[in-house]
Amino acid sequence: MDLYFYKSAHGNFGDDLNLWFWDTMLPGWRDVWPDLLLIGIGTLVHDRLPRGRRKLVIGSGAGYGDVPRADLLAECRFEAVRGPRSAQSLGLDPEKGIIDPAIMLSDFPEFRDLPRGGRAVFVPHEASMHRHDWATLCDRAGVEFVSPGGDARSVIHKLATAPLVIAESMHAAIIADAFGTPWHAVSISYKFNGAKWLDWADSLGLDLTIRPLYPLMDRIARTFPRAPSVETRGGAIVTEEDGAAPPPKAPVRNGPPPLRLRVRLGAERWQAPATLRALVSRPGQLSDRDVLAAGKARYLAVIERIRAEMAA
Repeated sequence: MDLYFYKSAHGNFGDDLNLWFWDTMLPGWRDVWPDLLLIGIGTLVHDRLPRGRRKLVIGSGAGYGDVPRADLLAECRFEAVRGPRSAQSLGLDPEKGIIDPAIMLSDFPEFRDLPRGGRAVFVPHEASMHRHDWATLCDRAGVEFVSPGGDARSVIHKLATAPLVIAESMHAAIIADAFGTPWHAVSISYKFNGAKWLDWADSLGLDLTIRPLYPLMDRIARTFPRAPSVETRGGAIVTEEDGAAPPPKAPVRNGPPPLRLRVRLGAERWQAPATLRALVSRPGQLSDRDVLAAGKARYLAVIERIRAEMAA
């Protein structure tokens, strides 16, 4: 079996955990069903999935790109998807929209019984990682910056032990929730993908609140959507067997950034610390623990069924 997942050119813990997550969930998975492609954790069910191979989906979601056409869907075995919105968009039984697999990390032996302490942490989406000097801005707010490009196990440890998580990274919120760490969801730019957050939130019956990190600048960006983007790095979706594909070339800028962009970034740097401080003072969100436990039990039943097939 081969693994299909998103590989960021500069690292992204929520995707990189695919490299070892499945060794715990499906021990020996690499040695069975050699013609099968395991679709990993992430928003991966789209019309760019590799064709001509059988595919096993056990928790991925829809939300980027177009829904696969019928011929591509026919190559997929759907045992579970991230949430009810993914199930609906793919024409699946609603019962397939269970939960994001990363919620199971709190059951991994290496992450059990971790002591809680330290400061609240802030984790942007990987596309926003290089937007600002986040470490400096967080320091002004009394918050610890945790880069989404860091080692996955180290990031998970921070999320599991922090008193509060402020997250633009959806998997930072998912993992925090799994460990009972209260969290706030924030959007950093108008490119924020709220649909995938709602897919996961609906799987747990969460009344999701997403706050813009800088509300005024967010409104301006939505009013003038052709404003220059500061996102200059990218990644590619690859199979594990192929290794990391070269990232798309970043746009080349000659001279300083446009004035409007410099003004926007300056306003963001001014507003972000105050917003982060305000969020730290507010209680974070958490899913209902009974609903979470029920979702985990449903997902584990799917995994146990696949384990039994692998052993047969």
